[in-house]
Amino acid sequence: MWSPKSIGDEESDFVSERIPELYATEDTPFEEKVIYRRYRIKEIGFYWLIAELDENRNLAFGYANLNNDVFAEWGYISIDELLENGAELDRDWKPCTYRDAIKKIAEERMKEGKRWENR
Repeated sequence: MWSPKSIGDEESDFVSERIPELYATEDTPFEEKVIYRRYRIKEIGFYWLIAELDENRNLAFGYANLNNDVFAEWGYISIDELLENGAELDRDWKPCTYRDAIKKIAEERMKEGKRWENR
């Protein structure tokens, strides 16, 4: 089970919830995997979607998009490295399927684009 202590002091006040261990959802199609967390560097459009977590190693399995949909991919993600490099946990994120997560992110990007156009 995921524990806020495994992520770092800056997130110790975050309510814990169950994230599957690594390999627990390997038979689940990507579109149907539940995304429990999103980390991001909002200013440059980078985001990581977390579907599985080994809390002892702070190693996750998920989807990484470095502001390029063509080269985005599923793989293993070090939570420590994300935090060390400026990524932040999206505390407003609600668990949903990968399919729904991508739709939500596309909608956010559309809103962000319109906000920039109106400046």
